[in-house]
Amino acid sequence: MKIGNIELKSNLLFAPIAGFSDAGFRAICSSFGAGLTCTELVSAKGLCYKNESTRDLLNKVEGESPVAVQLFGSDPEFMYKAAKDERLKPFDIIDINMGCPVKKVFNNGDGSALMKSPELIKEVVKAVKEGGQKPVTVKIRAGIEMGKPLAVECALAAEEGGADAVTVHARYREQFYSGEADHTITRDVKSALSIPVIANGDITDYKSLEMVSEITGADGFMIGRGALGNPMIFSELRGNTVNVLKKPLIYQHIEILRKFYRDETVCNAMKLHLCYYAKNTRVAKAVRKEATSAKTLDDIFRVVEEYFV
Repeated sequence: MKIGNIELKSNLLFAPIAGFSDAGFRAICSSFGAGLTCTELVSAKGLCYKNESTRDLLNKVEGESPVAVQLFGSDPEFMYKAAKDERLKPFDIIDINMGCPVKKVFNNGDGSALMKSPELIKEVVKAVKEGGQKPVTVKIRAGIEMGKPLAVECALAAEEGGADAVTVHARYREQFYSGEADHTITRDVKSALSIPVIANGDITDYKSLEMVSEITGADGFMIGRGALGNPMIFSELRGNTVNVLKKPLIYQHIEILRKFYRDETVCNAMKLHLCYYAKNTRVAKAVRKEATSAKTLDDIFRVVEEYFV
């Protein structure tokens, strides 16, 4: 699969997820065959104002490629300036978030609120394309209100603005992350566009991947929650049998994070990840209890040694 001039090593992509799409987990997903990974949400205004916490989201493992940086914002001028920022140079693609349902983001006119105005979508995409001088992708939802799809109109506006691919999270903003994804909407987007379309939502195993592929005819498939604690899914979805011990994987994850962050920050990041690494195992409850109360990285190491093999 190709996005602009960037050749992906597979058509399975790892979704940007707040609190989880750190450089360590992205690198691990990439090693198991994710064709593209993406940073967490990065504020365009935060970049322009040199916000320190924004800078921390832009870490990238040497050799990690291809990887996209996901920007959010709705002001074309700020988006243009952010896309030009030198700190985005290491990233292969700029992805524009037009799907975030969170109230704070939505009420500011960003994220999925952009779907109210296809004309503004076109302007924002054009600004990022001109500023970044690299492939631009857009991530949208089915629409805002249940039963009122906006995806086709918004995707066409993005394509007209110069987008190189569109990802459709086939849920409405009102659904947040609950209920079922309606992949017939992604199918309609695919029929309307000439650029690659990526399907997102409820892809958790080979059976669901086949079903979404059959419904949508999409060019690529984005895995989000199905990859948390299970980065091996990118290999498994390609038909490979994977037998990997979680403990060395977790230590690899921690080692990468320690290159960028203080141990206290790594500890807090790994609390969330450990709960997912243990999900659907007999130790899940114990890990959740121990990990969430961890105060130091040594506490995290003790949890790993006690409960993982």
